[in-house]
Amino acid sequence: MAAMLRIVLAMTTVAAISAVAMGANYDVGGPAGSWDLATNYTQWVSGKAFRVGDTLTFKYASSHDVLEVSSAAYSSCTTSNPISTKTGGNTVVTLNGTGSRYFICGTLGHCAGGMKLQIDVAAPTSTPPPPPSPSTTPRSPVAPSPRSPVAPSPRSPSELAPASSTPGYVPPPSAPPTSPPTPSGACLQAKAALGLGSGIVMLMLVAL
Repeated sequence: MAAMLRIVLAMTTVAAISAVAMGANYDVGGPAGSWDLATNYTQWVSGKAFRVGDTLTFKYASSHDVLEVSSAAYSSCTTSNPISTKTGGNTVVTLNGTGSRYFICGTLGHCAGGMKLQIDVAAPTSTPPPPPSPSTTPRSPVAPSPRSPVAPSPRSPSELAPASSTPGYVPPPSAPPTSPPTPSGACLQAKAALGLGSGIVMLMLVAL
């Protein structure tokens, strides 16, 4: 579809460029007249827009010719030094530049009799081709791909085993059990003296 749109756009562009390059053709004096003494060329030019790329076709009898001249020669009907001279009865002139152009008949007395033509040529106008219409083909929605559940990774045996079963593991030393303090020798002597004194006091009391 996109390739077809590009082809249509290219053909439209070529057609537009060709239309500008070819331009329009104007039969001088037509449709009722020709390049002759009977046509009013001031009236014929009125309302026409000549542009670069257009052509003028002069159709005339063997008693006439077509001279392109300067502005001064056009005004004075001077035929001695024309820009160009055409004969043959069917002359086509291409308007290849902007500005004013001047044409007269070189036959004696014909320019003064009205066989003179002035035209103003403007720059061509080009119509840009229309933009390609967007494609109407619906685009199918893209379904999201299902995500597979992520299984938990198995834990290594070193993580599952207790710390005591891990190779190279050395448990911290346990504290020794606390035992009641053993009485020192001085304490024992004090107790023996106290017991001996108590016995003497008891004997003295009995003797009394």
